[in-house]
Amino acid sequence: MFTKQNLRSFLKNSLQREAWIGAPWLVKEHLAIQYRLPMEIPGHLLQDAKLLANKVHITSTMRPSENVGSASPLISANDLQQQMLQMKPPKGRRSNKSDELVRQQQELVRMHQMQQQHPGAPPHQLAQMAQQYNHSLASHPKPPPPPPIRYPIEDLDVAPKRDGHARPQLKFQTDEQKEYVLTNRQISFEDITMESQGMLLEVWNTLNVQCEVYYLDSFTFDDFVDAMQYKSSDPPCQLLEEVYCAVLNMLVDKNGKLQVKGGMVELAAEVNEESSEAHDDSEYSTPQPDVPARSTRSRLSHVDPAVENQRTPTTIPAHRAAEMLGERSWRTRLGAREMEDGGWQLILVGLLHQLSANPMFKARCDKVLAELAPMEMPATKDTAWKQFTQLDVNLRVSALQMITILSLSTPAVKEFLEHCSDDMTDVRKRKIEHQREKKAAMEELQNKDRERKILLPENMPASPSAEQMDVDQTPAEGDDTLETNEAGSSDAEDEAPSASRSLRRGSDRKRKREEEAAKREEERAKKAEAAKLQSKQSKEFKKLLNEIEGLKKKIVDAEAKIEECDADLREANVQRTKVLGKDRYCNRYYWFERNGMPFAGLPRSSTASSGYANGRLWVQGPDQMEVEGFIDRTPEEQKEYRTRFNMTVPERRKREEGDTSLLDANEWGYIDDADRLDNLIGWLDDRGEREKKLRKELCEWRDTIKEYMDEYNSFSIQEEAKKLEAAEDKE
Repeated sequence: MFTKQNLRSFLKNSLQREAWIGAPWLVKEHLAIQYRLPMEIPGHLLQDAKLLANKVHITSTMRPSENVGSASPLISANDLQQQMLQMKPPKGRRSNKSDELVRQQQELVRMHQMQQQHPGAPPHQLAQMAQQYNHSLASHPKPPPPPPIRYPIEDLDVAPKRDGHARPQLKFQTDEQKEYVLTNRQISFEDITMESQGMLLEVWNTLNVQCEVYYLDSFTFDDFVDAMQYKSSDPPCQLLEEVYCAVLNMLVDKNGKLQVKGGMVELAAEVNEESSEAHDDSEYSTPQPDVPARSTRSRLSHVDPAVENQRTPTTIPAHRAAEMLGERSWRTRLGAREMEDGGWQLILVGLLHQLSANPMFKARCDKVLAELAPMEMPATKDTAWKQFTQLDVNLRVSALQMITILSLSTPAVKEFLEHCSDDMTDVRKRKIEHQREKKAAMEELQNKDRERKILLPENMPASPSAEQMDVDQTPAEGDDTLETNEAGSSDAEDEAPSASRSLRRGSDRKRKREEEAAKREEERAKKAEAAKLQSKQSKEFKKLLNEIEGLKKKIVDAEAKIEECDADLREANVQRTKVLGKDRYCNRYYWFERNGMPFAGLPRSSTASSGYANGRLWVQGPDQMEVEGFIDRTPEEQKEYRTRFNMTVPERRKREEGDTSLLDANEWGYIDDADRLDNLIGWLDDRGEREKKLRKELCEWRDTIKEYMDEYNSFSIQEEAKKLEAAEDKE
């Protein structure tokens, strides 16, 4: 809370002044250096200026002949201070001669300095010296001030904030990943690695965005991670099998024709179709050298018998994938859709074996095949089934990611993308039409509203006048009088002398009542005529009000249709995953539900009750090229950066990101609650180019992101409670 005590402490810790009366307050030296504040003291605040003596116009009032041979008297400090105050423009106004006043003050200071240096010099000589000094200053003008900074600029060129506000700490998928980052990457992984984390997100996003073409239900990211970690064959994991089978079915049609366009490297014929014969060594008397793929026949004259007869060393195979397929290729099996009882695992083995001929995939394929078709186990379908059940989660993710990449080049995906592009074109046309309708309705509404304001005074309900109020009260008074008269006339026999007077008063009251009744009838007739006239106007006014309400409803409907078009455009935008933006250290921020899918998955999917799809804001570390260009700079650049900001870029990053800083693009963290999201938005500096764009996107999507973060957290709490109940029941 801001108090006077806080202000006093701030001034005490940041200001100082010299030990003489009237000394100006100065910012402490270390703060001035840190914030690059000017340290020059204005001339009229110097101590010498306070001690100057004599009057303002000493040089103009004294003639040169008056003081020849005599010393110039000193000017008193009080006189000089009064002179300077007189030369200052009054407060609240801008003087056109402010520059001239400053110049005169500086001349006074220089005159005093010259009097101290030349105590016996006459005033006219001092004036000449001052003129020479001014001329020398004019010949060496000051350099122009640097141009003002025009934001936004490069993010790391923005001065760091000193308020201690750092980026909120990131969370990680597993405790092992968190420990890996906190221990400066000193431990090895036994669970999901950082590299596999990125592939998990990539595959999940692809299958959910294009779930229609894969014939899949949408599923949450947490269900997908649990499925990839599932290691049991009884009962099998339905989601795991559905995902692999859906992707495999995209690669080959029911006729066994390969649908992949590019990226798939064909092996030699003996690997594809004659794998069983290729491993029959009985027909060879001596080992044969390996023939490279797609080699041509050698001419007989080029064959060296000595070389042919040598026993060439054969490489030890790392797996038995080729033997496991037998006489039928994986394409034939996949075309026949032989998926049950380990069928799709065997197809996966054959596909990875063929894909290993591509140098880009070879190392990864061989690593998976060494587990699915090991040399020490029989090359059968059951082996592939059992081995996949116990396969490491990272190898599962690697295999699924490779075949998913292949499926993206199939005609089905291409047609799906083209269809979505056509849908987006149609939706844009509809949106433009709705916007036109809304604009026309708003213009018409403005015209109708002007008409309503014109007719409003004539259709306001009339307030009752004073005469009407008196007329309404008159009958009650007449009745009271009548009752009184009747009461008085009952004793006519007792009061005979007053009967004539009472009768005259009664006739007067009767005449008055008749006049008031006639007046009321006349007013009633006028009201009826006015009501008839007003009814016609009120009908027009009511009709106008109904038209206004109809236009308002039309505008609301148009806005709803425009929002629906925006949602359709967002869901149909499946070509690529959009990044929200990058921060000053080139970390990328993803909210995967932003485009290509409904916020909570398909409404008719099996996981629609979860209420969310991913529910997290994911952060990816910087790319290696960005690290080299922005963070790991040359020693000269780091030295220059330290001169400007008193720290290097890595030191600044450590200070602002804390312990959960991401090293490169293979590392991922996330934010899953609204408080950290707000802290992140507050940490971003919109004076930087990248963070200005990122902050704008986060502010635009904040409410929606927060809504589904809350759904994710509430669902996680419910699942934890169910697990605890299940554990208690087992005990």
